[in-house]
Amino acid sequence: MDKGRAGCEGSGVEFDATAAYEWGRANGKADIILGLYGNETVSGSNHDWRRFKKNPSLVVVYNNAPATPATSAMRDSHGGACATDPARPRLVNSATPRLYAQVRDTDSKYAAQKAKAQFQIQSDGTTIQTRDSTSADVAKWPSGSERSVTASALPEDTLIRYRARAHDGTVWGSWSGWCHLRVNTTNPETGPQVTSTDYPEGDAASGSVGKPGEFTFANNGVTTATAYHYGLNDDTCATELTPASQGGSVTATLTPRTDGPNLVYARTTDGFGNSSACALAYTFLVAPPSHPVAHFTFDEGTGTTAADSRQDGRAATATAGVDWIRGRVGAVEDNAPRLEGTAVHTHGYVPADPAWDEITVPGPVVDTGETFSVAAWVKMDDKNAHHTAIGQDGAQQSPFHLGYQKDQDAWVFKMSPADAPADGTAGWAYALSAEPARTGVWTHLLGTYDAVTGEVALYVDGVKQGTATQESAWSTTGPLTLGRGKYQGVKNYYWAGGIDDVKIWDRLVTDTALDDGASEAWTLANRPVTLEGRWKLDETEGTTAADSSDHGLTGTLTGDPATVWNTAFNDVVYIPGATLNGTDERIATTGPAIRTDSSFSVAAWVRLDATTTDNPTALSQSGTEHSGFYLGRQSTYGMNNWTLKMPPSDTVGASGWPKALSAQPPELGAWTHLAATFDATTGTMTLYVDGVEQGTATQATPWHADGPVVIGDARFEGAPAGLWNGDLADVHVYQGVLSEDDIGYLKYGFGPPVNR
Repeated sequence: MDKGRAGCEGSGVEFDATAAYEWGRANGKADIILGLYGNETVSGSNHDWRRFKKNPSLVVVYNNAPATPATSAMRDSHGGACATDPARPRLVNSATPRLYAQVRDTDSKYAAQKAKAQFQIQSDGTTIQTRDSTSADVAKWPSGSERSVTASALPEDTLIRYRARAHDGTVWGSWSGWCHLRVNTTNPETGPQVTSTDYPEGDAASGSVGKPGEFTFANNGVTTATAYHYGLNDDTCATELTPASQGGSVTATLTPRTDGPNLVYARTTDGFGNSSACALAYTFLVAPPSHPVAHFTFDEGTGTTAADSRQDGRAATATAGVDWIRGRVGAVEDNAPRLEGTAVHTHGYVPADPAWDEITVPGPVVDTGETFSVAAWVKMDDKNAHHTAIGQDGAQQSPFHLGYQKDQDAWVFKMSPADAPADGTAGWAYALSAEPARTGVWTHLLGTYDAVTGEVALYVDGVKQGTATQESAWSTTGPLTLGRGKYQGVKNYYWAGGIDDVKIWDRLVTDTALDDGASEAWTLANRPVTLEGRWKLDETEGTTAADSSDHGLTGTLTGDPATVWNTAFNDVVYIPGATLNGTDERIATTGPAIRTDSSFSVAAWVRLDATTTDNPTALSQSGTEHSGFYLGRQSTYGMNNWTLKMPPSDTVGASGWPKALSAQPPELGAWTHLAATFDATTGTMTLYVDGVEQGTATQATPWHADGPVVIGDARFEGAPAGLWNGDLADVHVYQGVLSEDDIGYLKYGFGPPVNR
């Protein structure tokens, strides 16, 4: 209701419209002032205004026309705003788009008001459709309400324009400005053209698994292209690329995660919203994973320097306090089985000695602002503080730390946001382990940074743990550091414990299965296997059985040397063995050979002569109440199979033991090669008989049996059980997971292949 004055033509009488409205409301005579009397308009030719004085119940109605719809609030059903420039129309891929306009009316400020919209649609200046929306209440002024109509089939590839106006049930408002669009519903016939100089198309392998490369997507004749969608080895084409201008090219960085043929699938979306099919657009061959850019084996065992096996002349230099310990991964020498070798050991914070231990490599070894990966075997002595096993110096910070985070009691791979004094943890990215870190246990840590996605990831013993995002990774020119990091410009986070087999890559180490079925992350944690004990059992006298590994775990015979030694001969591979009586004879070491809660492999030649003992065991490692594993025969519960079994816990009465069983029963009196593996990464137990895989089972709750290795016996419910009655020869125990090929080597008396 506008304030002002109105009158009756020819009457010479004026009145205050607002006063009339207020009077009507006060006297219950009028709620709406719109300009009508009955069904007639009050005007000079129809009525004399003086009738109002004679008839106070007369309602005077005063009406405003609806507002003109604003083009800024008009749109179509494809999400596009009104295009007022005919040279740049909206492009839509529907011949029946829904059109929207906002209707408003000032009269809604005072009372309920209904309104509808009318759309006029023209093609090349000729009206082809006029369509009305439904009428409904509009929101109170100055707000409005959206009204819409669906156009009938519009002509394609021609300029369409539409406008709207509103009607309040009495009068029409003014037309809006024109909105322009063009319709095309035909999909592009081809997707984008894809090219790459980093990974060229053809039969020659290039790059490496985990090595990022640039790929360019061009319109391939679709000049109105507004987006390209692609997938690497994924035909969903889910990743979108948007060119800076319509029809432009886009260069994206892709990281292949598998070797051999890699496939880029792609599709194009044109300016109308039509899409080509998601189809194969580019094929390229990727080389196998490249070697690390640096690899420190720490097999020197003495001195203050350790060579980088990947770059001649580069070495890690240790301070005087660093010493050497038995390692986790050793070198292969003279075609012998891989042994544990040596590792470096640092002592962390030593208050009495301000010259804390550290090991440095002239750097930088890797560009930390780009994609990289870093891995090491570590054995931590204490949890007294944050500990960094591997870092790389900047002026104020290490760009990354691989090690232990005390406040989370977790393994960590963390990255700082800048080489500047940090405000607490602001901007830092932390990838943390899901379980608490363990002390005194060799643990494999792998940290990866993907510069394409910003993902920071941590793997522990081959299993991906936490992830984080670092969007501001930076490069440094400082040295690689082992045994400490740098924080707030100060050397810090000194490591206490062992470090072995450090590897650094200028690419992403992935957890994608490669041609051999295993991923790089899994392989680093589970292979190469390391020999932790080998007892050939070829002695001829005495009560000791020599360990031919570098572990030095001599076995002690409980039994009669005269009947045990030199009385058995394996005529399959022509090696001597030992004979146990199944009553009271066994061979045991003084301590454990392996961690039974980590990946391990065991093997032995066996010949069972009698079944007088329940569940005779050829090989085990003792815990308190049970052995951590049992390799032998399962004869209870109606079974008669070769088996690898592992109890779910080291407690009396433990139930639900997982068992990997042979397909056929044991053959008495026949030499048989038994081997078994436990993959802690997946929890998988696997049994092999005569080099052929048999059954599998899952151990969900592995635990460490820290007692002796026992040949020819086991521990059950706190007491010896399962004495072996027969012959045994060439017993092997490894940390890590042997392959079926490896087990074939062991069967015939060899160690695993030297390249494992």
